[in-house]
Amino acid sequence: MKITITEQEGRMVAVLAGGLDTVASNQAERDLAPLFERTDCDVTIDCSELRYISSSGLRLLLNIYKHVNGHGHRAALRGLDPAGELYEALELAGFFQLFAKE
Repeated sequence: MKITITEQEGRMVAVLAGGLDTVASNQAERDLAPLFERTDCDVTIDCSELRYISSSGLRLLLNIYKHVNGHGHRAALRGLDPAGELYEALELAGFFQLFAKE
């Protein structure tokens, strides 16, 4: 699992690459700490390179959403293939009712 965070046009963008399973989610939580430190901007999670997500990964995304939304900002997901299994997992979990899609 590789995570890259940048600031683009006044928002934080996190690119997730690889598999976000139970083992990787502990390190991913530490790597995503800069998103939890910010309370002043929108956040986009780029999933174009994400190949797998477990329930632990879903929990981590949900925590990001709660943090960003709780501070009055927008959380979005981008780079998802509508025909892919990852898209289906996020849809079944109800994430598209929470996150904006880009």
